[in-house]
Amino acid sequence: MENNTYVYSSTLSSKHQVTIPTKVREWLGAEPGDQVVFVYGENQEVTLKVRKKDSLLSLFGSMPPKREQEEMNWEDIRKEAREQWLASKQKKEDERCTF
Repeated sequence: MENNTYVYSSTLSSKHQVTIPTKVREWLGAEPGDQVVFVYGENQEVTLKVRKKDSLLSLFGSMPPKREQEEMNWEDIRKEAREQWLASKQKKEDERCTF
């Protein structure tokens, strides 16, 4: 079995961005919206991986961390949600009634 090594390069922009060469994108199956993962390993080698946009892992980090607050019971959650809904409804009414 023949072991071929291919070398492609890209220039780092002033915003510290690089363009992944076409052939590498094709090998990885990368498409717009996919996440590119850089894995730093032994011997200062970096491995490139692609996390598909429709995978569950692609959502990692999309939500802010949970705030430090006391847990609320369902009654308090429903009360707060209702208050927010009523405030939103009132705001929409006020916007419609502006002359």
